[in-house]
Amino acid sequence: MSLTPLLKPRSIAIIGASDNKARIGGVPVDLLKRAGFARIYPVNPKNETVQGLTAYKDIESVPEVVDLVIVAVSAEATLPMLERCHALGIPAAMAYASGYAETNEEVGVQRQETLVTFAKASGMKIAGPNCMGNANFTDSVFTTFGQSFQPGEPAGNTALLTQSGNMCATVFRMARRAGVTFSHVINTGNEAAVEFSDYLDFLAGDDATHAAVCYIEELRDGPKFLTAAARFRAAGKLLAVYKVGASEKGAEATRSHTAALAGDSAAYDAAFSRAGVARAGSLAELADLAYLHALGAGKIRGNNCGVLSISGAAGAILADALALAGGDTPTFPQSVQDGLTAQIPGHSMVSNPVDLTGNIVNSNDFLLECIKLALQPDDVDVLLLYLPGAFLTGALPQVEKAAAGTDKTLIVIDTFAMADRSHLTAHGIGYFDDFDRAARAVSAYGAWAKGGKPTPVAAAPVTSWPEIEAGRAALSETESKDALARFGVPVVHDALVQTAEEAREAAQTVGFPLVAKLVSPDVAHKTEHGLIRLSIKDADAAVEAFEAMMAKARSMNVHIEGVTFEPMLSGGVEILAGVTRDAVFGWMLTVGLGGVWTELMKDACHNLLPVDAAGAEAMLRSLKGFKLLDGYRGAPKADITGAAKAIAALGEAVLAGGDRLREVEINPLLVMPEGKGAVAVDALVLLNEADAAQGEQAA
Repeated sequence: MSLTPLLKPRSIAIIGASDNKARIGGVPVDLLKRAGFARIYPVNPKNETVQGLTAYKDIESVPEVVDLVIVAVSAEATLPMLERCHALGIPAAMAYASGYAETNEEVGVQRQETLVTFAKASGMKIAGPNCMGNANFTDSVFTTFGQSFQPGEPAGNTALLTQSGNMCATVFRMARRAGVTFSHVINTGNEAAVEFSDYLDFLAGDDATHAAVCYIEELRDGPKFLTAAARFRAAGKLLAVYKVGASEKGAEATRSHTAALAGDSAAYDAAFSRAGVARAGSLAELADLAYLHALGAGKIRGNNCGVLSISGAAGAILADALALAGGDTPTFPQSVQDGLTAQIPGHSMVSNPVDLTGNIVNSNDFLLECIKLALQPDDVDVLLLYLPGAFLTGALPQVEKAAAGTDKTLIVIDTFAMADRSHLTAHGIGYFDDFDRAARAVSAYGAWAKGGKPTPVAAAPVTSWPEIEAGRAALSETESKDALARFGVPVVHDALVQTAEEAREAAQTVGFPLVAKLVSPDVAHKTEHGLIRLSIKDADAAVEAFEAMMAKARSMNVHIEGVTFEPMLSGGVEILAGVTRDAVFGWMLTVGLGGVWTELMKDACHNLLPVDAAGAEAMLRSLKGFKLLDGYRGAPKADITGAAKAIAALGEAVLAGGDRLREVEINPLLVMPEGKGAVAVDALVLLNEADAAQGEQAA
């Protein structure tokens, strides 16, 4: 069923309607009346009229089957009332009441579960519970008890969608101060029956909405969110999100290094990047992104900025702020620099940023030509002008003329906060009164504008996993490597031995130096228990290592499959590649450099599966320590292409393994010198219980 009855209703009944315009049941009646909404039906058994309107003793007495019913009664009374509304054929409802799952108490959780069951069985679109309602400025429909959203506000093309009523009002006010106007303001409440992404999907198809700014605490359906976000991107609509909880508190490693690196925030970052979502770093930035989209949708194509400033210091501050926020100030071509030098009186820095110098006080005739020159380079997407106070007042005619003659966006920064924003907006000129805020907004919006690479489609698996018996929690290293090799992951082949005699014979076959490892599905991190020996140089040392490991393993009371001998490789760069299952978005790939980079620096990149070889290479190149792969300090360049193919094969293996897999990690993946490929030295496969995996699949 469509959300149209909920968000664009033509008739509304308010159960619990009040004559008092300040009460929860009275506010929506007052707002709807003042908005000129015609078909309002207050329901109140004690009053003949409510705020001058005919009141009805019960919902059954209302003379038509309304599109939407607002239920402004207690939590205990809400569900019985919804059942009566459903019996009448009412398609949508809004539940204001609190006292549900948000309490974290058993009675509230159970009450919400019952409401969810009813919604699924009835098909009613029920907003909330525990929500403050919505405002549709396009159609002048106010179903909220919040006082921040008033009739008479101009309608715009930005939607505001939040999981907090207070933050809904806060962001709305911030954005309105910047001149942003709204099509819809939606507070989702507990999302018992209508989930965040359901609203997002509606807005993606809403002709009146060109952008959506969102406050998110936790998504409930990651795949649905990604689908709705893809619709936004395909339509050229901005989707900007502020996700609270970016810091990781108490994230700890369980069975793998990958799990330690792949936290909740990393999954959201990966998902937003995949979906082409602009991620805001603050509520203010969320409002600023809406402002920039309304100002210059289609004109701001990236985050490379030209900077013209009346102060050399201010230019440097802006360049630093842009760099920290992910933007850039590309050096102007020599022809542009020569032109600027000819225009600006006296000696000045003209490479970008450009110091206009204080001479602009005496004469600013040269400013128009300087702006034109700075806009010439193809790699300049936006021009920032630092012209505070009187400097802007005197230069405004030239700035306006320059803005009218370009298809790029000009943004003025006035730290004196004296500029007339509405006047500048009327001429298509942006305005900020803070360096950092301007830099963050332009950098984030520009990154969104130049993004939007299509998501690779996962091909149907052509290879399958080996049979895995029920009850297994993990595969041994040997089993793990053999399984991954089926999908094209290059692995170090080893010899499994179970006696000292086999150890001596296998060691001589493998050759020296070699590595010895205990094979047990019960021991994930063998180094910590002394169950790996490196640089074994002869058969006697191999036998001694075998016997010591077996004795240690017996003392640990773990399942023992034996000890493997494998050649000790050298000359490569160690990286980690692992896949974990995020509870919201599904399989997430983590790639990082090995050794101290993984353990200490946590230098890692994350992406949702599927990831092809090109995507894997892009992940490697994004690492802070990528130089180690790229021939740092004269070292041979590593085979980045080979590593990317191996990582893509790992992703394919995980997708083929499905719900039986819990986590898969290659650590290390040894990247050999260019042209010699990469090889999985160690691998870890953790499993879900077979019955649990089947339950997940059924769900």
